[in-house]
Amino acid sequence: MTKIILYSVLWVCSLAMVLLVAGFIGWRFGRPELPACLYPLAGRIMLSAFLLLLLLGCGLFLQALYRELAVYFRWDAVALRRVAMLQRLQYDARQRVLLERTQIHYLYELKRQRLLAADNKKHSRALFEAVSAELRQSVEPDSFKSLQKHLKQYRSQVNPRAMLALRERALCRSSIAG
Repeated sequence: MTKIILYSVLWVCSLAMVLLVAGFIGWRFGRPELPACLYPLAGRIMLSAFLLLLLLGCGLFLQALYRELAVYFRWDAVALRRVAMLQRLQYDARQRVLLERTQIHYLYELKRQRLLAADNKKHSRALFEAVSAELRQSVEPDSFKSLQKHLKQYRSQVNPRAMLALRERALCRSSIAG
């Protein structure tokens, strides 16, 4: 069908060209009424050929559009798109769960570290007070001040081992001296 329309457009264009050439030949032979009659007719025929060509293009476009829409809305294509959409939703849900799990783990770990730091600080303060009270009772006041200074430094560093080591050294010295 397309081939027939294309050949007919070419035939109409050829006819218009023949009329233009005939009008030119008539003008060369001194017949001015011949081009006056043939030129407008050739122009209209050429215009109708281009109109047929435009209609052919529109028809082919509509035909291709119909075919593509028919393929797009066919039940198997719709089912494939739906399966692809469901797979994508499932993948997105898995990714979201994974990210939420990672975020929950991060927040839990952050909370645990904060609680651990607060607990360490609390125990360090309690250890400082206990060691300070014990050193106050067992060490003479002039050496107590230097020990208290070291003890405060270890407390600010949150170093309980150093506080206990200081306590052991001070108690050992006081037991040796006493």
